[in-house]
Amino acid sequence: MIFYGISRDFSLKDEEQYETIGQFWDEMAEIYGLENLRGLGYNWGGGKISYAIGLKDALIKDYNVSIVLPDENWAVAKGKTDDLKQIYDEIYKSGPLMFEIETFSENGNCEIQYYRK
Repeated sequence: MIFYGISRDFSLKDEEQYETIGQFWDEMAEIYGLENLRGLGYNWGGGKISYAIGLKDALIKDYNVSIVLPDENWAVAKGKTDDLKQIYDEIYKSGPLMFEIETFSENGNCEIQYYRK
């Protein structure tokens, strides 16, 4: 599977990524619609995370990354977007991730697919 998206780097300091990535989502959702998007977290290190947003069913215009992802062995967590930090706290109890793919719905639900080595 290849993920095509628009990527930016975000600081992990004081967990500010929840707010700054949320702003990135708001910006992209205004253009493409929230439920048409998926986000990919990857490349953690040096106090930052790389995060890309792409379309679920098409190529996003002006994408700046294409990332080859594993086809199998993804785990899934579902919950409420308001509980995102708690969902990730539970996911990370078992160790770091290589990739995470997030989707969000207008009714406040989220799904996180995640992959560990």
